[in-house]
Amino acid sequence: MTGALAEFMPGKPVILRVFLLRRNVGEHLCGMSFEHDVSEQTTSMPPHIRACVTLFGSRESTAHSRAYTLQQDGLVWVYMFFEMFAVVVLTTEDEDIPRLRKRMLSLGKAFSNSFGHLIASWSGDMDDIEGVGALVERYMRLDLDLGNDILSKIESLVNTILESYDVAYAGVFDAGGDLLSGDIPESHIPSIQDEIAVAGINSGVELMPHAVDIQGHSVQMLRVSSLSIAVAAYRDESRMAAAKAVSEIAQALHEAMD
Repeated sequence: MTGALAEFMPGKPVILRVFLLRRNVGEHLCGMSFEHDVSEQTTSMPPHIRACVTLFGSRESTAHSRAYTLQQDGLVWVYMFFEMFAVVVLTTEDEDIPRLRKRMLSLGKAFSNSFGHLIASWSGDMDDIEGVGALVERYMRLDLDLGNDILSKIESLVNTILESYDVAYAGVFDAGGDLLSGDIPESHIPSIQDEIAVAGINSGVELMPHAVDIQGHSVQMLRVSSLSIAVAAYRDESRMAAAKAVSEIAQALHEAMD
């Protein structure tokens, strides 16, 4: 590993490079470097890392959306495989891998939705296609750290919702599934955490909540950046109040974090 990369080893986790490769052949589709806080295109990837993509990508046992890691010289290569391509990230060893997994999952889903139809027929890399680099930056450079002002805002919003809406409970979770604020029953938290575990992050705010049935309650959930909001209707009652409440929290948090 080069000395230029070695200087990033201590301190705050840093995403250094991000690549998208064809899954079974390891062919370069897109690459971005974020070293020295500068975003630029790159194709610089060690041959053995590319070989790992080809090897794992051709195995039927390789799981979709799972984060595979390889530590080397104080840095970590993280792989995630989708149907037709792989996302590969080089980061520092103190990186929060579960949170990085959410970034990679969200990037992969967004890339598949926006450009997946081009992969089968496209020849060569996709770096120069309008929007590809911006998409990578949007998810890989999104600031997921929450300041004290945001944490205070979350608590205030949850309390206001509980006072203003006739709902069973409301709460906000971080990317790791930890409850930041709310009055959610302990017996409901594992089911909500399961939903959070399979979701990614959102660079904005989701437009529509999705419902999860937990012990007879319709729990409305929305994502804002790395946060997940859950508001439950009372058992066997309309979910409309919960849907309005979760949307109100989401919009207010989006504005506060923008």
